[in-house]
Amino acid sequence: MQEVFINKVEYFLPAKEELNSQILKKAGKNKSDIKKWTDKIGIKSRRIVNKNVFSNDLALASARKILKNIDKDKIDYLLFCTNTPDYILPTNACILQDKLGLKQNIGALDIILACSGYVYTLGVAKSLILSGQAKNILLITSDVYSKFIKKKDYKNRILFGDGSTSTLISKDRDINSFKIGNFTYGTDGSGHKNAIIDNFGSRHWLSKKKGGETLDLNGPEIYKFALQRVPEAINEFLKKNNLSMDDIDYFVLHQANEFINKSIQRLLKIPNQKIFNQMQSTGNTSSSSIPIVLSNNSSKLSKGKNILLAGFGGGLSWGVCLINK
Repeated sequence: MQEVFINKVEYFLPAKEELNSQILKKAGKNKSDIKKWTDKIGIKSRRIVNKNVFSNDLALASARKILKNIDKDKIDYLLFCTNTPDYILPTNACILQDKLGLKQNIGALDIILACSGYVYTLGVAKSLILSGQAKNILLITSDVYSKFIKKKDYKNRILFGDGSTSTLISKDRDINSFKIGNFTYGTDGSGHKNAIIDNFGSRHWLSKKKGGETLDLNGPEIYKFALQRVPEAINEFLKKNNLSMDDIDYFVLHQANEFINKSIQRLLKIPNQKIFNQMQSTGNTSSSSIPIVLSNNSSKLSKGKNILLAGFGGGLSWGVCLINK
């Protein structure tokens, strides 16, 4: 049976650093409060784009790192996952194709998803290769949530960072490849208002209603959703694939914040040495968070290891898959 591989993962973060201690201090928090907040979420700082930098700019920067490792003429499909696109029209993937100098006889499309986006887009990429439609796919994630969070909204501002990742997915194995395994997905659109930018689409484009241009996040409901759905989804995935928790060497959850992720870890009884909580200097980078962890720990994720990926967030949606070397 044909296999599909992740052959390279790269990421790019803006140079500008925003310290959560400073944000909380401006919000009137004292030293004790600041420590409690930052310890709880596990995020000390985040990277933030400048005023004239957008999702496509970050996407180009991470993609160019990948193109140092492969002849760009071998890329025959471009998938761009973002929740903060530069444009509604045209498709941003088309703009990226041109600016990256990729050949014209390729497919290119946008996928609008938030924190579950990397797992979902991996599934699309695998399907394209298995169906013979592509051999080498450039999968890009990129978001700039900082542009959609009010300056005074410190509760959301201290969570989200900007960033982009690029992943090379191929039908042929490289030296340090991850084989992409099976997937399970979940969707609950009844919770869509728990993470929404209300005035970003055609429904409200010409509305006289003011406001709604910024992220509206219902933190308690997102926490409740994550603790219910993510353990269920992981257990469902393991059962479906005849695996046990002991068969998984590492768990890479979407890096939402440590309060959520450690709660999931406790529910599933995952040992500390098997899980990554590495959002301290990046924050929640939406669909980029899982591949950033993969890139930063490529040497640790050695041959023969089973790595379970779990993305979850806005939609509401969630996805689980297994990769291994």
